[in-house]
Amino acid sequence: MQVHSLVPNNLAEARDFIARGLEKKSWIIVTALCKASYEGRGSSEATVGDRVLMIKPDGSLIVHGPRGFKPLNWQPETSSISVSLEGDSVVLRAVRRHPREVLVLECAQIYSIAIGVSPEEGQFWMYMSEAELRDAIALNPRDILGEDIRIVDIEKPVEPGFVDLYGKDGEGNIVVIEVKRVRAGEEAARQLIAYVESLRARGVKVRGILVAPGVTENAIKLLYAAGLEYRVVDIKKIYRKYSKRKMRERILTDYM
Repeated sequence: MQVHSLVPNNLAEARDFIARGLEKKSWIIVTALCKASYEGRGSSEATVGDRVLMIKPDGSLIVHGPRGFKPLNWQPETSSISVSLEGDSVVLRAVRRHPREVLVLECAQIYSIAIGVSPEEGQFWMYMSEAELRDAIALNPRDILGEDIRIVDIEKPVEPGFVDLYGKDGEGNIVVIEVKRVRAGEEAARQLIAYVESLRARGVKVRGILVAPGVTENAIKLLYAAGLEYRVVDIKKIYRKYSKRKMRERILTDYM
């Protein structure tokens, strides 16, 4: 992929550079001070703040703020994206026809723009879904978690939701396990804490374990403060074992 970047001297220069990227259906990444408004199946507004805007060659548009991994706004495969200079702002309009949705970004300042020409598509491999990782742990908790935990229920309803895995350890403690297939953050930690606090309020002696390929520093702090645990797992390694077992089961079923 060829990448061209620009730190614009003014908004007109920024508009022209983005327009060239849109014309060539390039991958465009913009850092800007802007606000966003959405109308469609619902409505939302993000007030003025620093944002990272990403426009993909298929017309998808994603808006990120400074925190978290989830986008503030997004438009999948837009029907059209336009850029214009309106007063003191560069305005991007992303329109979807079916269903009708409009995302408008008003950028008062644009810090930088990067345009990627002819990006290599590459391939994507997802080793396991969250449900498959959960089921693999349920099949062999000692191998994956490093201790004997007897799993007695999956997706057990516990206020305020459903616990991925519900079991008992060798000392008779209830163990609730929250499973994530991506790096776990504060939201996952707080979710586990809520389950544990709900059970403790009923007098249950309970442990909580967050299982994921990685855990953020803030999530670890929350878990430690609540007296909970975490296990970092290698999804690729688990997938290889899990897929081999599934293949053996399929062969045996076909043979029978």
